Amino acid sequence: MSHDAPSPAPAPAGTACLNCETILVGEWCHHCGQEGGPPHRTVWELCGEFFEMLTHADSRFSRTIHTLALAPARLTQDYIDGRRVSMVPPIRMFFVVLLAMFTIHALLATGHHGVHITATDRAELAREIGNWSWAGHERITAWVRMHMLNAVDNPTEVLNVMREWSERFILVMLPISALILWGLYYWPTRRALYDHVIFSVHSLSFAFAVFTVSSIAVRIVGHAGNLLLLVPPVHLYRHLRGFYGVGVPGTITRMTILFVASLVFSLILLSALGLLGLELGAGGES
Repeated sequence: MSHDAPSPAPAPAGTACLNCETILVGEWCHHCGQEGGPPHRTVWELCGEFFEMLTHADSRFSRTIHTLALAPARLTQDYIDGRRVSMVPPIRMFFVVLLAMFTIHALLATGHHGVHITATDRAELAREIGNWSWAGHERITAWVRMHMLNAVDNPTEVLNVMREWSERFILVMLPISALILWGLYYWPTRRALYDHVIFSVHSLSFAFAVFTVSSIAVRIVGHAGNLLLLVPPVHLYRHLRGFYGVGVPGTITRMTILFVASLVFSLILLSALGLLGLELGAGGES
């Protein structure tokens, strides 16, 4: 038997908040933010709250993505200046984009059944690995040889480990990017490190989103989908130019340095990821 009743009016001013017991001066508690009203709600109210949450979140997310794509400098500056109620918080958006990217790539990879190496290729690789040495360092050479031979026998496991840890390694790009920007724009802007972190979150979120869309487009239209990868550099230039307010030559120079520094750090992270894959995915005895 249903006991649902029409939705009651909000608690009147002067009553205590049910959450923190602060005296209400309106429909919402000014101390903890909870809506005033009785503790028991109807099923219809719950459905209404769920629908409102979906539409509200969707409108905020679409508005934030739209502004990030067309006016990234304004989005970053608005957040730093405190105009935040109409946008999705940068860190939340970053993780949503990151989750979507890894989920979509996992779905696109469905049907790939690992890596298979023929006996002939394995023998050739084993011969090359056996001839390799690292500047006369015997222990390092022995470690690499053993793990590489194990990786040749079980390449799929190594790739799985690298895939799993790549999500964590991507997060390292945030502080690295922010620190590079802090160094590049210490003069003349002298912005706080916090500003560069927000800029990096927005910039990387857009780049990852375009990379994900490009991966989908490649599946649909072929290699032409890779043309979308030309968008992030143009977007980054507009973002840097608009947010930091430096002239065209200065922006292009800093953008070039940022690209080279990011490439160097990316290669270091990829090397670390490869070593981790060898250690965890091919760590058995040969």
